Amino acid sequence: MKACHKVKTKLYTFNACYPTGINYNRPFSSRRYYSTSTSKATIINSNSPDPVFTLKDLDNKTNVLSKRKILSKKAGIYCFINIINKKQYIGSAKDLYLRLNEHLSNKKSNSALQASILKYGLNNFNFCVYEYFTYENKLISNKLLTDLETTYIKKFSLNQLYNFMHSATSLAGYKHTELARKKMSDRYLNKENHPFFGKHHDNNAKLLISKPGSLNPMFGKTHTEQTKNLIIKSKKKYSNGVGIYDLNNNLVKAFDYATDLADYLSISKVTVGKYLNKGLIFNKIYYFKINP
Repeated sequence: MKACHKVKTKLYTFNACYPTGINYNRPFSSRRYYSTSTSKATIINSNSPDPVFTLKDLDNKTNVLSKRKILSKKAGIYCFINIINKKQYIGSAKDLYLRLNEHLSNKKSNSALQASILKYGLNNFNFCVYEYFTYENKLISNKLLTDLETTYIKKFSLNQLYNFMHSATSLAGYKHTELARKKMSDRYLNKENHPFFGKHHDNNAKLLISKPGSLNPMFGKTHTEQTKNLIIKSKKKYSNGVGIYDLNNNLVKAFDYATDLADYLSISKVTVGKYLNKGLIFNKIYYFKINP
């Protein structure tokens, strides 16, 4: 059972769903954590967030699996807390159970967190949920979730976190420089340099990676027409399509895709690309152009 309520943060008001029985009116509380790394107790944070859910014994796969119904398909702000030094990694996820397993299998995980897990052992970490987050339109609300993550990260100083910065950012749209790409390419010219060289996933790891049947986030669901159109549009190389233009730059015929233009003239899409990119005249009467 869960209940949905309007939740206010410093930046936004939105609906958040919590398991029943949880005091959802306390996303932040005055709580003190103390470090045991020195002989003198040191206050780590005097106003740290209070988790609404905590999962211990992360090295116990059966225990992790038992929480699938609680976390699966639920979005929110989570953290991994080192119970020895109280240092933590804070993140956000559209599916908390999926994200938890990505961390446990070292897939898309934070490198500083993984290094600490190797040092202290998985049994010395807890997985916590600070706040659940629900929304109807993921395309609009992705930024809201990321901004909410930033508000939680900023509750701590960076020396208390495995996070590398105070801002929850994404690399979407980022392009590596030519020098960076060359370095990455050269690094793996010798295959033995690859971190997975000579290794194989065991059956347990394969089960965590695989999402058959009901474990698949899209199991029993279908995309709405609006979502399908967005997916199609995102895959288009030219958002407005391409067209055949006469020598006076007048549009003769428009197409959604370059392949449609190629089929219309019974030529290859390679030929279309050549004339399109180089501005050449086709058959002495046409230009192929990207529609404005």
